[in-house]
Amino acid sequence: MSEGRTFLITGGSGFLGKVVLEELIRRRAELGVERILLVIRPQGARNAAARFRDEVMPAECFRGLPGGWEKSVRVLEGDLTEPGLQLDPRAFARLTSVTHIVHAAASVNFNLPVQVAAKANITATLNLLEVAHRCPLLERFVYVSTAYVTPHRGDTTPVEERLVSLPVTADALFAAITAGVVPEQELLRRTGHPNTYTFTKALAEHLVVERAGTIPVSIVRPSIITASRQWPFPGWIDSTSGFGAFAMLIGLGQLRAVIGRPNARLDLIPVDEVSTRVINEAVAGAPSGTVRHATAGIALTATTGRSFGGIQRYFRAHPIERRPPWGYLGPTGLRFWVAEAVFHRLPVALARFGGPVQQRQAKKLSTRRAYLNEVFPYFTTRSFDFRSSVPLLPAFDAEAFVAVVCRGVARHLLRQNEREWILAGGDHPGHGGDLRWAIRQPRGNAFVRFGCWASTKLLRRVADRVTVDLPSFEQAVAAAPRDTAIVLLPSHRSYLDFILVSYLAFARPDLGIRIPHIAAAMEFGRLPLLGRLMRAVHAFYVQRGPARENRVLEQQVHALLKRGEVLEFFIEGARSRSRAFLPPKRGLLRLVQSSGTPTLLLPIAISYDRVPEEDAFRRELSGAPRPRMRLGALFGWLAQVWRREVRLGRMHMACGEPILLRAESDVSQVARQAIEQMRAATTVSTFHLEVLAADPAVGKTSTSLIEAFEARGGRVLESTLRAAPAIDPLIAATIREQCEQVIGPMEAPTAWGRGMQQSVG
Repeated sequence: MSEGRTFLITGGSGFLGKVVLEELIRRRAELGVERILLVIRPQGARNAAARFRDEVMPAECFRGLPGGWEKSVRVLEGDLTEPGLQLDPRAFARLTSVTHIVHAAASVNFNLPVQVAAKANITATLNLLEVAHRCPLLERFVYVSTAYVTPHRGDTTPVEERLVSLPVTADALFAAITAGVVPEQELLRRTGHPNTYTFTKALAEHLVVERAGTIPVSIVRPSIITASRQWPFPGWIDSTSGFGAFAMLIGLGQLRAVIGRPNARLDLIPVDEVSTRVINEAVAGAPSGTVRHATAGIALTATTGRSFGGIQRYFRAHPIERRPPWGYLGPTGLRFWVAEAVFHRLPVALARFGGPVQQRQAKKLSTRRAYLNEVFPYFTTRSFDFRSSVPLLPAFDAEAFVAVVCRGVARHLLRQNEREWILAGGDHPGHGGDLRWAIRQPRGNAFVRFGCWASTKLLRRVADRVTVDLPSFEQAVAAAPRDTAIVLLPSHRSYLDFILVSYLAFARPDLGIRIPHIAAAMEFGRLPLLGRLMRAVHAFYVQRGPARENRVLEQQVHALLKRGEVLEFFIEGARSRSRAFLPPKRGLLRLVQSSGTPTLLLPIAISYDRVPEEDAFRRELSGAPRPRMRLGALFGWLAQVWRREVRLGRMHMACGEPILLRAESDVSQVARQAIEQMRAATTVSTFHLEVLAADPAVGKTSTSLIEAFEARGGRVLESTLRAAPAIDPLIAATIREQCEQVIGPMEAPTAWGRGMQQSVG
């Protein structure tokens, strides 16, 4: 292996180029990379250095690199379409150390006029190759092409790793393009290429090999590049072209008529797989003229129908603006034109009655949809049997990867925050029919389905949004060893806690959390009708009070765990009236431990702007006795909900670090750890901080409190609620208690804030 390698990269501001740059820096020691040169074209008033600073460095794909990684990169301002790349003498002097060139720059617009496409994809490549001849230490020139340079000859015809045959020499075809003596369509007809992009890339391959001279060259041909599978992290994507465009527009419900053959194979390749093949080819020392496919291969591809169906399934579970409605995927013809007219043209026509902004957006969207259905049917109606000398591992799951792509699109292109995924509430985009959604979910008996349907309606009326930190739950479940039971330990601030965790398990079965069996106080079981209904939705009843042996309860808990059911109970026992964490109860933990089943405990923090029992808690905190549990109070509250008199703002759920409960575990210590993890996962909102700022003793504005919280590691969520000027001091004290749980005690507690450490159970 060579030491002190210097890589020169083009296309570094593009999707693939960024990943190549990230991998070179991440593997710097392994590859012996000393420096990296990026050729970047100035754009408008911004020079190359500014574009690197503004477009490349902030990209999230570099977040895992050590600080100061950019010091390994030198930016060269140049234009590939000009002779000598318009490099200045100082830039040319740097070329003397270049050992490897990766040419990843290209124009991926498929329907450019042939002369424009040739300038971007052929002239630029030959100019760079000419510069490469001035690099005395150059070991390899890697040209990134496309696997689709080989015209389609049939679904079962192998596509091999060799230059495609041309009717005349590449030089003659390039000369014809430059002179403009042969019509574009005639050139494409002669070679069999579907568009000017694949045509000019095929010519560039030939010309690179023919004009390389003594320079060793390699050609890497990716298929349809899309989001990363592993590096820099799963799902990274910043390109709105190709499959990412389909995922984005279908997910938004804006693309509903697509020309394609449902059983055609769609060869999707993760961008990090392409990057690794490019870099490995650069340092491998293969014979000059080597062609490598960076493709999934027909055995590891999903059909077009299943790929697009996977997009719909993902965004139905994770709606952005609305659940993606039914659409058409099939050949062009009457059915397509009807679907296209109804789903695409009609909304554009109706936009004429809107304002100028709506009209411009509709026109832009119409142009984008038309482009996709003009240039992509070649790929969505045909299967390509790419043969690769460096295939993907057989474990690659194409359909599961579609979900990874969709998640990346939602996060990086549509800017959805997975740590604040909207589960329910008024801001939820809807299920496209709540009852139909509840019926179609894969888990739950009739009572559970009805309960979740009713909960959807309830949460939509009382909450602006119910959000979930999805990664925290996914990481916790992924930590569960095989054959381990799961027990959920939510914080207990409201009766809504009974609903929210079960609702999450019902709405997101992909999390791998079964709808839990919930331990509820015996008082619920004695309520007429409600007690039976709660049993039907997986409740079982526990007598609160002094610890005593309960063989029936023990057998029930052990039987549930043995069946692989998920349990849920409130380790604090009762609801905390002051939002402070109550001392943990250990009885049920001991029953779980005595089952002999290794159990993963998931501590869950449920944070509320306001709790529905706020008025009752205020009275109890003032010294009033705790009222008896009655159905009348519930019905009264539901009547207020119906009249839209209840506004709770925001609710948020997050999972702390999971805790493994074994036979030898110290239950007391485990219980304390669970409380601490709940505390760590608790959040505050802007509403809470406005309440704090209203206290003169705090002496800070809500803005400065947000800054202070975030500086100390706290997490502040945006709320639509605003603090009322006359909020009750006792309620304000409970909110302060929640804030102090996040970042520690506030300075100078107020008189009404003291004494709140003891909660009413």
